[in-house]
Amino acid sequence: MSYRTIEVVWTPRTRTAWATFTASRKEAARLWGDLVVHHHRIRRLNWRWPSKARWQQWAKGRYPGLSAQSVQQMIGEFCEAVDSCRQLRRSGQTEARYPWRKPRYHDVVYTNQDARIRDRWLILPHGKSGRLSIPMPDTVTLPGRLMEVRLSYGTVCLICEVPDEARPQQAVIGVDLGVNTLLAATDGQKVILISGRAAKATIQYRNKRLASLSARQSRCVKHSRRYTRLQRRKYRLLDKTKRRIRDLCHKATHAIVETFPGATCYVGEPFNAAAQRIGRVQAQQVITACTHKLIAQLDYKTAGAITLSEA
Repeated sequence: MSYRTIEVVWTPRTRTAWATFTASRKEAARLWGDLVVHHHRIRRLNWRWPSKARWQQWAKGRYPGLSAQSVQQMIGEFCEAVDSCRQLRRSGQTEARYPWRKPRYHDVVYTNQDARIRDRWLILPHGKSGRLSIPMPDTVTLPGRLMEVRLSYGTVCLICEVPDEARPQQAVIGVDLGVNTLLAATDGQKVILISGRAAKATIQYRNKRLASLSARQSRCVKHSRRYTRLQRRKYRLLDKTKRRIRDLCHKATHAIVETFPGATCYVGEPFNAAAQRIGRVQAQQVITACTHKLIAQLDYKTAGAITLSEA
């Protein structure tokens, strides 16, 4: 089984919906912040890390602004983040950090037991905070069984389970990822090069604008009216550049699929580790390259994408 994510752009339209939306995201941030504090205390005292079931028992009834399933999902995500960081540190990546930030807002996660779709309306419960009813666009069709829903600022992500389809292999190609050249693919006879300068310029524009807005925010009182307006501009900027990068990635991978239909892709391993040995400008370009997005899109658009080490 594989999973497909569908994004629906949505913001509340009424004052009641805004109140429920804000209260639920603040309650989720409070839960995440409490887990961060307890994790720091347990590590400092060198105590044994409790199990996921123990944390779920501890959180029962403490967060009335969220449904029980959402609380359990967030605890599971926090435990996975801790385990992932622990494994990275054991493998020698000492720069990996445990969850440490205490956010003001946090995404709310729902299971398919909580989230329901009735007559093209997505219903999300939030305990005592109320519930949200989100209209589903007519152009959106779920490709499979709904497994999880994630409520963020401005977007609702629906994660569906999609059965694996038989994709017969018709060719074998090698794919190289880059920055100035986003994709280079060949089967030994034909070669296709896709420029990455548009994606590079978009990411550079995003980084410069974010730096400018952050500098202006640093001179404001936190959570003041001016600070909030600048924060909204940052959200709009991030949404705009995210849509542009996604569009460029889809067009690039579609060109590969059109040139080599039914091909199995052998992709060189992403080069993020190389950024530790180059200059800071080039390192930022390498780190912010959308390599993992391209590999994921090639994997489900072609007969499969296999990552190989180029060392």
